[in-house]
Amino acid sequence: MQQNSRRLHPIIWFVILLAVVGILNQLITSPSQLFKTLLIGAAVIAVFYFIFGRTSSGINGKYKKAVKQSKKRYGSNQKPAKTSPLFSSKKTKNAVQKKRAREHHLTVIEGKKNKKKNRASF
Repeated sequence: MQQNSRRLHPIIWFVILLAVVGILNQLITSPSQLFKTLLIGAAVIAVFYFIFGRTSSGINGKYKKAVKQSKKRYGSNQKPAKTSPLFSSKKTKNAVQKKRAREHHLTVIEGKKNKKKNRASF
């Protein structure tokens, strides 16, 4: 038997049912209180959205800044348009030479290469 991943657990359905019954009850007994409650809830959600919505865009902004810096440093990843095979031999030789001349952004961290571990001390 295959279980559908979109089906909700019965406890979730029970909580949703209780919420609907509570909202309908409040709508029948005191609609003004329901309106106030919904308005306050919407205001709280708006405040959270403006506070946390602004800070999460900073992460995206930092990413965009890093991409811009990377493109400036290493060039864009746009591929040149294809040309006919007669002219491509000169261009590929120049492209290979430029690729070799470009420095990489990795650095070597020097370690203790000559020091041997004394495994008997363990």
